[in-house]
Amino acid sequence: MKKIILSVLLVAATLSAKAWHLNCDRAVALVASHNYNPATLSLVKQYVGEDVTKSAYYLASLRKDGRYSETEGWHKLHLNAELNPAAANDSDAYVQIEKALEVIRNHKSHSTKEVRFAINTVINLVIDMHNISNVVIEGIPQSGTDFQFQSSKGSANGRPAKLFPYSWKDLWTVRYPQQHAAYNPAMWATDLEIMFGDKKSEFTSGTLRDWAADMGRDTKRVHRLLEANNGQFLHATVQAHESLHMSCMGRAAYRIAALLNENLK
Repeated sequence: MKKIILSVLLVAATLSAKAWHLNCDRAVALVASHNYNPATLSLVKQYVGEDVTKSAYYLASLRKDGRYSETEGWHKLHLNAELNPAAANDSDAYVQIEKALEVIRNHKSHSTKEVRFAINTVINLVIDMHNISNVVIEGIPQSGTDFQFQSSKGSANGRPAKLFPYSWKDLWTVRYPQQHAAYNPAMWATDLEIMFGDKKSEFTSGTLRDWAADMGRDTKRVHRLLEANNGQFLHATVQAHESLHMSCMGRAAYRIAALLNENLK
């Protein structure tokens, strides 16, 4: 009986973690929709439906149904040492966003199915490329991998911190979203708009290539800090970087809106 209860609890915890992550991504898509031009919003809804937040996990939902297995690696952003896009193949967020934007710019010449896929891909992958754990940088072997680092819980009250291993991917996709476990996407979207509404112009300045480099700089800085701390991110450091996670969400939201406003006409 104890084993059954433990299994149920583990499944529940997994589902909750997934829900937190999805709510986080859906909030980004929701903020983006609040910043579409009226004509853009009308076209987005025409192609993807009324619930624009589902685009945030569109590719994963296709793979869950056993389709589009080739999209498995698209969520990662590959950069060279100079932080320029450096994908060697099509399994890259930047490459696929550019391809999708070409379809969107010429949407009148494409089928509804092709345009739907392109719009959903842009929304999904812009969110993905703004996740620190998805950014791969030449010369930083651990970047873009799900490695274990050392963390700690709460205050040690002057005593040496008790360390435990933690997943790098889970930090950015579970731990930070979990901080807002009671939030639904609308509540989270409101917070993002309050926090970053006045930074919209700053966030959307430049091009997709510039935004990729922007994420590269943040990713490089975090990895260098982890390296300097001998692979340790103690509780205080983890807490201090939640603001970076939120900033990544805000940047993704306003950049999605900028791309679709510019290209979907």
